[in-house]
Amino acid sequence: MSQTTLPEDIFDVRKRERFLQEGLLTQDQVDAYLSSLEDCADNMETSAIQMVSHGRVRGNISFEDGGPEEDES
Repeated sequence: MSQTTLPEDIFDVRKRERFLQEGLLTQDQVDAYLSSLEDCADNMETSAIQMVSHGRVRGNISFEDGGPEEDES
């Protein structure tokens, strides 16, 4: 089976290991497919995220600024 006759989803990383184990795909086919892909690294964007604490204390949720109080019983 040549690479051109294989459906593209056979190379899906979630399925590929199973197809390799079942003999439906060879490592050479995977390597050829991966080397044929366009390098899109220049299209990436970097973004910053900020983790915000929501006041979780020992599994209880506490709210600042007049929200519900913690159960103190």
